[in-house]
Amino acid sequence: MVWPARMREPKACDSRDYVYLVAVKSALLPLTKPENGDSCRGILKEFLNRRFRTKWALLWLVLLGAVTGARAQSAADLLRAGDALDAKHRNQEACEIYLKADALQADDAEILRRIAKQYSQQVVSESRSPENRELARKALDYARRAVKCDPDNANARLSLAICYGKAAFLESARRRIEMAGLIREEAEASLRLDPGLDYAWHVLGRWNYELANFNAALRFLAETIYGKFPDASNERAAECFEKAVAIRPDRVIHHVELGRALAALGRKQEAIAELKKGLSLPSREKDDDESKGRARKALAALQ
Repeated sequence: MVWPARMREPKACDSRDYVYLVAVKSALLPLTKPENGDSCRGILKEFLNRRFRTKWALLWLVLLGAVTGARAQSAADLLRAGDALDAKHRNQEACEIYLKADALQADDAEILRRIAKQYSQQVVSESRSPENRELARKALDYARRAVKCDPDNANARLSLAICYGKAAFLESARRRIEMAGLIREEAEASLRLDPGLDYAWHVLGRWNYELANFNAALRFLAETIYGKFPDASNERAAECFEKAVAIRPDRVIHHVELGRALAALGRKQEAIAELKKGLSLPSREKDDDESKGRARKALAALQ
């Protein structure tokens, strides 16, 4: 049987159209060769009107599902590859892999929050360079998209809180204070969805610690913006860090920030113990060495 030009395999087409074409051709091949100039279109019409129509519909759905499943599996493979690079703190390479996954499987909160994390991890603290600001902007954009796609995803809400925090340090004092409310909002939303997220407790602890230790000028500015000073305290900061430590005692940053909060409360011996604990743990996270630097500085001030 010679296929009409419009039914031959196109050089480029959507995968679903190709599956449809192959299925029709495969189903038609067993039919009798056309006689007296009968067209393939006529045979197709006859075929679809026969009792095989239901079987054809099922075959098409199965084949279409196979193509869709293959695409989803491909995105899953890319996620695994990106996660392996993320674990090694190879953020730029991981980001490229996740972006490919996003191209295959758009509007997926798990993919989008991973992209946000990779951009955020590349942001250099306190650097206001155009490149650094652009990384922070991209991180925030992808984190917002992740929450928009799945507002009930606790990790996506946590990612947005972290990205707000990273971006805030690159802004003016006024803008930083304005963004503080967004950080708290997203951290608390994350914890309502999953109270077992240690980093959400950490972010909420850091929010309390930073605001509780504002100088007089920043406290006045915060009161001007919010009407009254937010209910942040070192006591609440310590409670949040303690929860983070209880969930993940192997993380350097939780012990270090708990130690600093305890020092601010005047609980010197407890603070020293936590700071030393943080220093004794192996550095696994990307910012562990930076955290240990803060621990050494805090210890020096206590001893």
